[in-house]
Amino acid sequence: MSQAALILLVKVLFAGLAVVAVAVFLVRPVLRMLRTRPDPALLSPTFELPEEEPEELEIPADQAKPDRHAILEHARGDARQTALLVSRWLRERK
Repeated sequence: MSQAALILLVKVLFAGLAVVAVAVFLVRPVLRMLRTRPDPALLSPTFELPEEEPEELEIPADQAKPDRHAILEHARGDARQTALLVSRWLRERK
């Protein structure tokens, strides 16, 4: 066997190994990923608001308009009611 034939044989073996490596480490995982269906639990939002409506916040007529700081403190104090109110406003905007 001549030296040129031996070099050609080594090149063909390395090319074959490269094709096998690409198939094993790239093509198979991509095909496996495309075949699997996504988990529905991962697609749903993790934070869901209850469907109940918040009670209306009304300012009595005899009181002056509260300042911005008081409104923010009230919103931070009752986060659940604030979240329900904001979600209702967003639904009404649609």
